[in-house]
Amino acid sequence: MIHFAGLTLPLLAATMMIAIQAAHGKLDEDVYETKHVAVVFRHADRAPDPVELFPNDPHYESEFFPYGLGGLTNRGKMREYGLGLFLREKYDEFLGQLYRPKAVFARSTDYPRTKMCLQLVLSGLFPPQAEQVWNKNLPWQPIPTVYEAPKRDWLMIPEECPEYLHERNKIQCAMSKELKGYDEFLEKLTSLTGKDMTGHNLTEVYNLYHILTAETHLGLPIADWAKDYYPHGKILEVTNKWYEMFSKTNRMRRLNGGKLLRQIIDHMDAKIAGGDRAYNVSLFSGHETNVAAVLQVLGIYYPHVPAYSSAVIIELKRKVDTGEHYVEVIYRRGIPNDHETVPIPGCDPICPYDKFVGLLEHVTPTTEELACDKDAPFETNEVEHVC
Repeated sequence: MIHFAGLTLPLLAATMMIAIQAAHGKLDEDVYETKHVAVVFRHADRAPDPVELFPNDPHYESEFFPYGLGGLTNRGKMREYGLGLFLREKYDEFLGQLYRPKAVFARSTDYPRTKMCLQLVLSGLFPPQAEQVWNKNLPWQPIPTVYEAPKRDWLMIPEECPEYLHERNKIQCAMSKELKGYDEFLEKLTSLTGKDMTGHNLTEVYNLYHILTAETHLGLPIADWAKDYYPHGKILEVTNKWYEMFSKTNRMRRLNGGKLLRQIIDHMDAKIAGGDRAYNVSLFSGHETNVAAVLQVLGIYYPHVPAYSSAVIIELKRKVDTGEHYVEVIYRRGIPNDHETVPIPGCDPICPYDKFVGLLEHVTPTTEELACDKDAPFETNEVEHVC
């Protein structure tokens, strides 16, 4: 047996390994390997949507050339591509260099901007390498994605489901006394915008916030009166109230962001079980409503509007020495491009998988709740009848 300063060779090797791991802040009991990454993200900078336009807007007649109404801007394309680069850098070793079709699930809503953003993120994640290079002048490769028509996209657009709308209308009724406090402000906005902003569903104020954001990011001047209420102030306050109503109860959370959570848990379960259809990466390209809804079901939402290219990352980890699985939730704010691990209530930042699933059981929909009964006897405009 060879000795070095009183240490046997095997003991020396073990000592060196511990020293190396300690230098990187990783002792054996803290070493994890990534097993699955799910990302729910918002599209990036865009032109105003048609539903957001108001008559007194100085840009009311604009076509927002060359992007068109609701179109993704060049700045937005760069921002969303940057999200793909961020994910590539963070998970480079886990992803491997080559795109593997069976390892990636990529879904968007049926909007041009969210479809484009999904392609941009995939472009940053999987530039062609080695034998996948098909054009040396184009560092890009086509990657298939899926989406549902809006009227049937109950996973990412719950507003299309009568059952969810019924629950939201009940909340609007329950909050009617509180919402009356905004009546005077809503009437004032109606006069300033030339568009009816009254009504306690607050959707038109929500739309107003987003058109002002879109125009600001395009570098366009907004109306002088708007500067008294935006980007901070009463318009943001009312918009935050809209998000509060969006997923107010556990029932609403199950019918809203809970459906995405259930999909992600199903993908993680498949990965743990080692099935043939076990994805490494699940991407969901949507809207700020999707990001907010997932934050709400995780219990980590705070009053704010998720920014362009913001993302919730849910990472499944396996502890190397025990084989046990854990979950880490990361929130990337988009603007600015910082990110942090956010522990869900009742658990550590690196949360045991079974505990994670158990803590969120009350906001995870049943199989019956995943479906949407379009023939349910609910009226989408029932508020005036039930309040």
